[in-house]
Amino acid sequence: MKLFLSSLAVPKSQTVEFLSLVGKPASEIRLALIENAADVYPEERKSFIERDRSMLKETGVQITRVDLNKFNGPEEVRQALQGFDVIWLGGGNAYYLRWVLKKSGFDQVIRSLLESGTVYGGGSAGAIVAGPTLKHFDLADEPEKAPELIEGGLSLTDKVIIPHWGHSRFGEPTRQIKELFSDGEFQTIEITDEQAVVINADEVKIIPTNNGKPAK
Repeated sequence: MKLFLSSLAVPKSQTVEFLSLVGKPASEIRLALIENAADVYPEERKSFIERDRSMLKETGVQITRVDLNKFNGPEEVRQALQGFDVIWLGGGNAYYLRWVLKKSGFDQVIRSLLESGTVYGGGSAGAIVAGPTLKHFDLADEPEKAPELIEGGLSLTDKVIIPHWGHSRFGEPTRQIKELFSDGEFQTIEITDEQAVVINADEVKIIPTNNGKPAK
């Protein structure tokens, strides 16, 4: 499986790696953009949606926005998402997003879609739900906004991705989250807003790199 997990969307510094992972020229890439993680916020808190959408547009790919609330069951989701090269889950509330993924049936079909060659992309909340658990992320998020609390992630990777590392707003909560995972139950990967985790089968790397070594 191929995953591209970031704190934001795809900044210019990550575009080459992103396109390389997908394996097609940008103009030929069809990307399904799912922004449901932001559904719970008022309009004045949704400026990040436009920012992230603009980043994705700047990569040159073809974007189709997909609302998971319109689907009733996994087969409807599968039919809607088949044929896309990338399925991208944007930022917002990770707990609400996880609930939407269950309600729509997305969580029942995403693995088979990825096994057929589709790339999973996730920014912030989209990166968090790709991992094995949402445990402890209540320190940086609002689980009460989800109609149902679901702590289990999609387990597309066994690593817990902690985005916004060192951020002025999220720096302390993310540090606390990492500390709570120090019991060894799950391995964490922390990424700043300038970094992303690229997973291609068994290869896991952090970009951008410095002197050939993963950025810290």
